[in-house]
Amino acid sequence: MSKIYLVRHGETEWNKAQRTQGCSNNIPLSEEGIKQAKALGERLKNKEIDLFFSSELGRAYETANIIASYHNKKVEIVEAFKEINFGVWEGLQYKEIMEKYKEVYSIWHYEPHLAKIPGGEDILSLKERSMTKLIEILNNNKEKNILIVSHGITIKVMICAMLGIDLANMHKIRQDNTSLNLFEYNDRGFSVIHLNDTCHIGL
Repeated sequence: MSKIYLVRHGETEWNKAQRTQGCSNNIPLSEEGIKQAKALGERLKNKEIDLFFSSELGRAYETANIIASYHNKKVEIVEAFKEINFGVWEGLQYKEIMEKYKEVYSIWHYEPHLAKIPGGEDILSLKERSMTKLIEILNNNKEKNILIVSHGITIKVMICAMLGIDLANMHKIRQDNTSLNLFEYNDRGFSVIHLNDTCHIGL
């Protein structure tokens, strides 16, 4: 059996401003985001975690390195765990998206698996790239515990895939900054232990 610690990155200034980051904007952690990552690192320091993986984006890689430092481990960058490509939405605040792309945003909100964001990536492609890589890592590291730092939408899609939840319901899964999602994986598949756990930051 393996354990999978699936973590969303710490807070950035763009998170605070409700601005879409996606995969083309390499925004660093805010001071609060660094504190959040350190709090999670402290919480997990006595857990047996064999391998650390991260999206290539700075906010995730910075979070992963802070957590991994408590274990004296290095972080491997995995492109497949980066955030969804939001196309023309990247860099825009949520309110701007709702005003300029009202129809597509409505589909994204209510039926995200059907949304076609101009210049962006669709949910099914995101599911394919992230889950294919996760299964590959698990198959190559049997009985090992892994930690992955990724992003809000990517993690929601992965959770749906692991638990057999329809992607139409992905927005019903909340993912706060440095939230911890813990799964077990064996020959019967995935089972969930924690979802969106942020007790390390007192929420």
